Amino acid sequence: MKKLYTAVILFAACLVFTAVWFSPLTELGNPVSYENNVPVGSLDGLCYSDAQTVRVDFFGCENDMHEALRRICARTVKSVEIDGMLIVYAYSPRVICDVQKLSDGREYNVMAACSDGKISIGTPILQGCY
Repeated sequence: MKKLYTAVILFAACLVFTAVWFSPLTELGNPVSYENNVPVGSLDGLCYSDAQTVRVDFFGCENDMHEALRRICARTVKSVEIDGMLIVYAYSPRVICDVQKLSDGREYNVMAACSDGKISIGTPILQGCY
């Protein structure tokens, strides 16, 4: 019976770890779900659905944004600077959502923007004003 309890506990721990691992924005702050560029709710908890467009906002500089991307195992695919705002397209194997494609075919599933001390990171795309 001890082996059964141990197996059940280990299985539950693996499920929780997997859910948290594939919901990396929860590490960066309080994620918010977006639909049609409008916030629809705060995602309290450890994980979120792969079908949701999720975004987290926090304060910091460009280095903080790159550090946050590194923490979620994202590699930069493309960076663009527009009117003082740095926009980064990245790919993270930890993000389970629909992969988006740039016009040149490169794939990304994370977008980040940094401007005036504010950082926004979203999956698979950034929605809302940033």
